[in-house]
Parts: sequence; structure tokens; C-alpha cells
Amino acid sequence: MNKTVDYILEVAKCGGITKAATNLFITPSALSKFVQSKEEELQVRLFNRNGKKFVLTYAGERYVEMLKQMLELQQQMECEMKRISSMYMGRLRIGFQISLAESVLSKVIPEFQQAYPNIQIMMEENSSNELVRLLKRKELDLAITTLDYAEESMHCETLTQGQLVVAVPNDSPLIALAVKKENEKYPWIDFSLCEKEKVVALASGQIFRTSTNQIFASYKMEPEFSVIVKSTKTALLCVANHMGITVTLDLLVRENHYEDKVTLLSFGESPIENRFVIVSEKNSMISEEVRALTEICKKYF
Repeated sequence: MNKTVDYILEVAKCGGITKAATNLFITPSALSKFVQSKEEELQVRLFNRNGKKFVLTYAGERYVEMLKQMLELQQQMECEMKRISSMYMGRLRIGFQISLAESVLSKVIPEFQQAYPNIQIMMEENSSNELVRLLKRKELDLAITTLDYAEESMHCETLTQGQLVVAVPNDSPLIALAVKKENEKYPWIDFSLCEKEKVVALASGQIFRTSTNQIFASYKMEPEFSVIVKSTKTALLCVANHMGITVTLDLLVRENHYEDKVTLLSFGESPIENRFVIVSEKNSMISEEVRALTEICKKYF
């Protein structure tokens, strides 16, 4: 079938034998004989000959249309068979931020395993930047993470968005200085009032550490990093225990059940949004599994 598809489609595309034969690396006489033989086999004329021009007849148009459909179906079939037979030996490598571990492990993964019981799950907990790096090195199949930039080389699907906030202890004096402001989800504070506060920060290179540095720099302030941690959950624990304040995402505060243990304050001229996404390789063999996991995540996040 492949020779028929290639030869007939190329003649139809080129509108003649000579150029089509060159593209197919065969002689014009051999291609002409093939077309004639195929017409005799089908008992219909596929092309009208007008000198060197080959113009599709009505039967030829229908035949070419069905050949294209057959080619597309064949490609879909091969892709599906490849996915089933060789998709990492039935293995799915999922990365996520440490602060998302509870929801991923208690909700997302169990539901996915019900739908795909024969797939082995391998998990990687790491920072957002490191997860993207592992994806690019093909050491992960997908990552569930926060992202504050567009990753052109990957497929990114937004699950939801969160707002960048300052998390402070529940008895912090900053709370009394905050005001209600239109279009703000939380009490709003002039960020310059945080200048003398100790800051709990994530390790260098992580998204919220970068955001923290940029925010303090925009206010021409030098932060006093009292504690450096590796995860948002640990940062929130430090805040709840009066070790300082931290810049984080309200979504992660909810995910880690710290809504009642810390107080969230808005800041800035307008809310700063940050996306929560599933990132995967474009045209992945396991796209069906990625889509299934994405739909499950949408229910919980």
C-alpha cells in the first residue's frame, strides 16, 4: 500500500510524471507504467493526460482523498502500537514540587493507577527549575509544577493560577498595617513595610527565591535571609513558628494546609499571577497518559 500511496500522491501533487519520478528516485517510464497498471487494476482512469500534464479525474480525486485518509489512519495506528508496545516498558516518570507531594500522592496518583493499573509510576520531588531541566534531558515524562515563564520547547497545560503573596505569622504587626483594597483577594500591604522583617527564603535558583530577590530589588531593599529552605512547605512551617516572612503562592499555602497557620497579604500595584501547570515533551509517545493525568489534576487543583 505504501508504494501506491507514495506514487499516486506524488504524481497528483506534481501534476506530471517527470518531476514526480525525480522526487521518488525512479525513472519516468517506471512511474508511468505503475500509474497505468494501477488504473487497469481499479478499472478507472485516475488522471487525464494533457501533454505532459497529469490532471486528476473525479475518480482520481476521490481515490487520492481516500489514500490520504488511509495514510493518516496508518500513521495513527503505528503511533498507537508504538505507544502500547514500547512506552518506557509501561513506566511513567512523574516529577512534582515537594510542596505538592500530599495532593499528588493522596489524590492524583491513586486515581491514575485505577485507570492504568499496569503502568509503573516513578516519582521525582524537586524544584520547578530542576524538574524542567530533567524533562529536557528526558529523565522525566512530565512534571506537575508552578511556572512563571513560557517554556517553548515543551507542551505546557495550565491547571490553574495562583497569586504571589507575603505569608506572615498570624500575630505579625504587619497585619494591622494592611488595608482592604478593591480587586485584592487578601489584605493589601505596602511591601516597603517589610524592609525590617526577617525573610525565610528558598534556595538559590528556585522560582520563589528568584521572585523574592526581584521584589526586594524593585523596592531597593536588602532582605535579611534568616533561614534558607528547600521547599515551600518548610518555609511556611518556619513562618508559622515566627522565624520570618516568606514570598510564596497562595495555591501552595492551601495545598499544604497552612491557611489557618499563617496570614496572607497582597502587595504590589496589581496581583502577580503564577501558573500551575503540567509540563511534558511535545509529541510524546505517552500523550494519552499525560492527558489522563492532566484531567485528574484539573479535578483536584
